[in-house]
Amino acid sequence: MQNPNAAPGLNEQSFHNLMAQAPVAISVLRGSDMVIESANKMMLEVWGKPAAVIGKPLIQGLPELKGQPFFDLLQNVYTTGNPYYGYESKILLIRNGIGERCYFNFVYQAIVEANGAISGIMVIATEVTGQVIARRQMEDAEERLRLAADATGLGTWDLDLQNGGIIHAPRLAEIFGRNSKIKLRHTELRDIVHPADLHIVTKAFDKALATSVYFYEARVIWPDGTVHWIRTNGKVYFDDSKTPLRMLGTVTDITEQRRILDSLKKSEESFRLATDAAELGTFDMDLQTMHSVWNARHRALFGVFDSAMTDYNQIFAKSVHPDDHKIIDKAFNRACNKKLSNGDYDAYYRTIGIEDKKLRWIRAKGKILFNDQNEPVRLIGAIVDITETKQNELRKNDFVAMASHELKTPLTSLKAYIQLLLVNAKRSGDSFVVNALEKSESQVNKMTNLIYGFLDLAKLESAKLTLKAEVFDLAALVEEVVSDARPISQGHCILFDNTAALSITADREKIGQVISNFINNAVKYSPKNTDVIVTLISDKNIVKVEVTDNGIGIKESDQQNIFQRFYRVEDESTKGFSGFGIGLYLSAEIIALHQGKIGVVSKGGGGSTFYFTLPVR
Repeated sequence: MQNPNAAPGLNEQSFHNLMAQAPVAISVLRGSDMVIESANKMMLEVWGKPAAVIGKPLIQGLPELKGQPFFDLLQNVYTTGNPYYGYESKILLIRNGIGERCYFNFVYQAIVEANGAISGIMVIATEVTGQVIARRQMEDAEERLRLAADATGLGTWDLDLQNGGIIHAPRLAEIFGRNSKIKLRHTELRDIVHPADLHIVTKAFDKALATSVYFYEARVIWPDGTVHWIRTNGKVYFDDSKTPLRMLGTVTDITEQRRILDSLKKSEESFRLATDAAELGTFDMDLQTMHSVWNARHRALFGVFDSAMTDYNQIFAKSVHPDDHKIIDKAFNRACNKKLSNGDYDAYYRTIGIEDKKLRWIRAKGKILFNDQNEPVRLIGAIVDITETKQNELRKNDFVAMASHELKTPLTSLKAYIQLLLVNAKRSGDSFVVNALEKSESQVNKMTNLIYGFLDLAKLESAKLTLKAEVFDLAALVEEVVSDARPISQGHCILFDNTAALSITADREKIGQVISNFINNAVKYSPKNTDVIVTLISDKNIVKVEVTDNGIGIKESDQQNIFQRFYRVEDESTKGFSGFGIGLYLSAEIIALHQGKIGVVSKGGGGSTFYFTLPVR
């Protein structure tokens, strides 16, 4: 039978051969039941069905089409003769036993017989599933990119370098101070750039045409006259002949970042001027690598004139006076204990210039920074030259030492005369004179202790305080100090349970001085009619002396500083108490010279226990 739709001169066999070899999927459906009369290889592959479906109604051969719109479309074409064109239509097919969502471009064309009757439908289809999925993925990616750009405040643009046309996101107009609904031309964008920065934009554009990379930061002027900063990033695309075709990119408003940067620069300049005016040396030390960055003043104070990064062992350690390394180590280790010091670093030491060999006194104050694991990672701070101040202090110490030494002789004589008068007064039974002389002797003793304290302080700061080591009974020394303290501490009961003899090697006079300081403080800062308890403990290779009172106590914040020179607790509880704050400082230095430890355990309002330990030698 001749196919009425076939080209003239094309017989039935030739038509079927042509259909079988066609590069598209073709099938012929006959009758209102849409019986599959023929389907070429490509159509069978599209359906995912074997050739056995030929001769069956379409609904039997492809039952998965039931409920989908294609049967209604086929019936409409069969009834009206009007062709139907489908574009990227979604179809659910079960191909090789697996359900798939596919997309097709197809044509339903009625087959009209010679008598004008419609006998069937020719189906021609092309699968476009891959293209549709790829396009939708691209659309999704573009949408995600748009959302990301909106979220980050980026303004995106696409510039046609051949005709100057530009497509941009609404955000770009906002960055240039315009309404987001306005579409700007490329020339308009150039006009918004600050005139003083236009050369930056032009230079960046010319460079992009040569390198394909477009970048600049410049100012733009909004309609209200305010100036804003933008950062532009872009890329040029070329054809095969290296002709620039398009430029794609983003624009970011960096006004706030520039404001912060400018403020930071101003702060840094102010800080530099302040440090220069104060002649401060600054340092920033990486505690992992032990490398530091010093400013010029810091280098000058260490006699270093090279600008390279400073190494701790090669520069710092070598320029510190050999006798002061322990001071620095002690201050550094204390600062590394975050709980104890909160990272505060404070040290006085001497330097000997690496190149100029000049001796200088330095005070260094800094702060240790810790990581999330509370490990010290960085030390920053400043140093100042205190050489002149220290020399004046040493001269003052020499004067105090000389004056104290000169005062010792008349005080000794005065004490001797008072003691003679006291003996005679006791014999005569004159209670008034006895009381007056005892008070005079007590005041002389206080003055004597004060003078000896100043002498020791002067010796200590001149590195002249030395120890006279000897073997002695510590228990006997404690008993002796307690006995001396009892007569002048009436109103307090000083308790000490004498223990067996305990021999140690130390400076007997200096250790006695420390015990006396502890007892005097306990008496001074505790109410009358309370006990002061002295305890002596021996444990393996150390001995420990404790003095416990029921006094006003010491807050934890003050305990960290109580052994520092001239430090005194200043609050309502200590008003009316006299003193220079050198007793505990001298005690701490004396114990340190003995390689011992000193400390305090106390709570505000709950009494205190001062203690020291010494190694048994």
